[in-house]
Amino acid sequence: MLKLRYATPAAWVDVVEADLVGFLQDHAANEHRVSRSALSLALQFPERRELVDAMVDVSMEELEHFKLVYELLKARGASLGQEHPDPYMRQLRKRLADPDREVWLLHRLVLFAIVERRGYERFAMLGDGLSDPSLRDTYQELARSEARHHALYLRLARQYFDAALVDERLERFLDIEAEVMRGQPLGPSLH
Repeated sequence: MLKLRYATPAAWVDVVEADLVGFLQDHAANEHRVSRSALSLALQFPERRELVDAMVDVSMEELEHFKLVYELLKARGASLGQEHPDPYMRQLRKRLADPDREVWLLHRLVLFAIVERRGYERFAMLGDGLSDPSLRDTYQELARSEARHHALYLRLARQYFDAALVDERLERFLDIEAEVMRGQPLGPSLH
């Protein structure tokens, strides 16, 4: 598993616990965006059967996670809330944009691997640190899913592109992600 270059402070779990509904609303919005992004990737590269198959599966799994988080919100008498742009993802996408179709795919696969790794880190923290045992269990399971997706995106990147090129982009993007993460306020949000 990738080693992130910025570790989320332990205090983040307390921030989430202090506004659990706000966090769950943000989490639901992120699951929706990830499901949509996976389908978009499949539609943009329909000639790559393995990528399409994988992205359809990821999209479905993320949609199941969306439903799970929605149920957690309903159980707390809360609604989904409004979806807001994710400044973390906006900054990463802007910095890693490329007009070349193949480079764009490489960048997306590497970026999504890193984002899933960040999700693993944060969900694992919640799985260890939340006071509600059932929520801890839920987030431990979600962390395992993020780890699988992280590995899938890296495997696809290495399948379609030279491993040395993937590793070079990974090194550079890990630095960029750490810089972007450091600039994010510590709030009740996934990123």
